[in-house]
Amino acid sequence: MYGDMAALGRRSTELRTLAEDTRTRATTLRAAVGTTWVSAAAATFIEQLGQRAGNLDASAASLEEAADAIDAHIRAVEAVKQAIAEAEQWISDRWNDATRLVSNTVEVIAEGAENVFEFFGTEVPRALVSEADELVRTVRELPPVGSPDWLDLADTFHRRGW
Repeated sequence: MYGDMAALGRRSTELRTLAEDTRTRATTLRAAVGTTWVSAAAATFIEQLGQRAGNLDASAASLEEAADAIDAHIRAVEAVKQAIAEAEQWISDRWNDATRLVSNTVEVIAEGAENVFEFFGTEVPRALVSEADELVRTVRELPPVGSPDWLDLADTFHRRGW
């Protein structure tokens, strides 16, 4: 669903290695400028070496930027995956509690002909049973594990105060 973050991490490392190799080549070209050869051709050659070294530096910087962008993407995906896992746990706990409450609550007539709800012999407020029933009727089933739908469902839970 999110792609292989390990493969992206390896690609980022490859780009950084390539950037370092490119910088080394630029340094090597600059070192060649120090020759004692003097002529018009030498001046042109030295100028071209400097331009190529500059181009290599620019390429290395672009490779580093690409690696940084990949790393930022990996961090963003991992943050979303963590948020999904947290929402999944939080919602699952509440949904399962509500399902158990709705499934196991019995309406009984207490002393004085008053209807009350009991959950395994313990009186439960009508408002809590109504809220649990609304939650279970609204959310019929939970999303698949790891689905981004957990984040939307978390928003629904917060909006409704569940």
